[in-house]
Amino acid sequence: MSAIRHGIDLVQITRMREAIKPDSSFEERVFTEDERAYCNSQADPMPHFAARFAAKEATMKALGVGLGSMGISGLQEIEVKREGTAPYLALTGKPAELAAEQGLIPAALSLSHDGDSAIASVILVREATA
Repeated sequence: MSAIRHGIDLVQITRMREAIKPDSSFEERVFTEDERAYCNSQADPMPHFAARFAAKEATMKALGVGLGSMGISGLQEIEVKREGTAPYLALTGKPAELAAEQGLIPAALSLSHDGDSAIASVILVREATA
């Protein structure tokens, strides 16, 4: 297995607008409290939600799994956090277990959005051993 794993995902922002409605629980089921707080603090939260959803999907691709193997609740276990202005990944639960089994740790996360698209790129690397 390679020492570097990459995942990338593209999400239509209009798809997030349709999924996140006042009468829907999608936002609460998929995003952590901190992710929701950050996105909802922006003038237009939907591009930020879409980029974070793309990051969750890209992480699963880098781990070599699909949503079916983790379930919708597993998406909250892939969290986009911020240090200053730079986003980074925090894995818990099943995603953290999968990464540990493969000896992988998150190394890089890039998010972008423009027009009706949001994209995320995730790089996981083999954890250094002493």
